[in-house]
Amino acid sequence: MKHRKMWTTALTLVLALTCLSFKCGGPNGNGNTDPKRKYAKAADDIAAAISAMIDAKRKLAQQGRITADEERKLTQLLTVANEADIAFNSRLKATTTIDAGNKADLVRLLSQVTSAINDLNSSGVLPVGNADAKQRLTQFISTINAALAILAQLNT
Repeated sequence: MKHRKMWTTALTLVLALTCLSFKCGGPNGNGNTDPKRKYAKAADDIAAAISAMIDAKRKLAQQGRITADEERKLTQLLTVANEADIAFNSRLKATTTIDAGNKADLVRLLSQVTSAINDLNSSGVLPVGNADAKQRLTQFISTINAALAILAQLNT
């Protein structure tokens, strides 16, 4: 029963974050929202997913579903990803309007976030030996990638 409740909570969180990542349009759903708000929301979604992933990693370690080495590697990679997202998020929130003057810096910081998430997935999540643990962690990566897809619009 405890296992079912944990999975239900995790799936609910992943679905909620995914839904929020794809939400578009303003209060009237007309799509005329400030792009900065859309990007800030996506960056916040990444931060929330990383935070939830850190909690999940701790629980998986306590349950013995990931090894101490896997937990250590995940901790290192999650720290790098979190720091990259914080830097991006801080820079984004410090801007009033996204323009040519700050776009290059935002794209550079976004590239660091994307690289950190890719490393987290390839070097931290995919090598996890326990299939259930790997699946759970992969769900967070999927949520983060949905938010990164929104942020990739900065490149255009």
